[in-house]
Amino acid sequence: MCSVKDEWHRRKRRVELPGGRPIAFADSSGSGPPLLLLHGYSDTGRSFAALEPFLAGYRLIIPDLPGHGESALGDGMRVSDFAASIDRFLAFLGISKFAVIGHSMGAMTAIELAACRRDDVTALVLMSASLRPDFGSMSPLSRGIRALRDPIDPAGHFLRDWYSCSRPVEPDFLSKMKRDAAAMPAAVWHGILEGFAETDLRRSAMRVTAPVLCIGGSADPLFGSPHREALAQAFPSVRSITLEGYGHNPHWEDPQRVSALMLSFLAEARMA
Repeated sequence: MCSVKDEWHRRKRRVELPGGRPIAFADSSGSGPPLLLLHGYSDTGRSFAALEPFLAGYRLIIPDLPGHGESALGDGMRVSDFAASIDRFLAFLGISKFAVIGHSMGAMTAIELAACRRDDVTALVLMSASLRPDFGSMSPLSRGIRALRDPIDPAGHFLRDWYSCSRPVEPDFLSKMKRDAAAMPAAVWHGILEGFAETDLRRSAMRVTAPVLCIGGSADPLFGSPHREALAQAFPSVRSITLEGYGHNPHWEDPQRVSALMLSFLAEARMA
């Protein structure tokens, strides 16, 4: 899907799920326990590139979600559809016990996955998540997404705002993220937006048995304090951290600090 091949794209592997639908992913091949990283809406596995060096003690499995990057679209564009595809992907790789880090839509996907694989998910880290991500049909954001048409301009006004951050982020990285996002067909943008309007993960959250860490930024323009408060009350075992002054992408804004929080939590989960 992406016309510009760089080192991140060149390192990807591909597996073909039933139905001839490939999933592209990076695998660090580390000797530690598996850690699945799920990116957000319009992103690719590149979203976790800055975190990767800090998580070297794990075997990092970083897929492009269906319809994103170089992964084919699956049976649908709802969070539950993405979770089902990732479940099949993990089965194909022969991975059973694993921890999960999810960002935004990837965090929602992680909740659904952990609810279905209660005995397999050992820990769950949710960044900038929401249980009910409906943006509102008449909001400026929803109207902006519905207005997208192919080809999407990676330097256009919409993606410039979509990838704005509350703290400085390396410009070349953001430029590559925008190119990846622009390569995603407008129909996929629209379909995911429609799926968000129908998404309610409260029941799924109640079924999660793994310990949960929620990380959110106080300046998150998409999922603010009501979303963070709902998450803090949703799981049987949950810890919630709000980073003051951080936006929707804290793992880009301060990967060292965010990875330290994750590693501490994952170590505690392994010892429990």
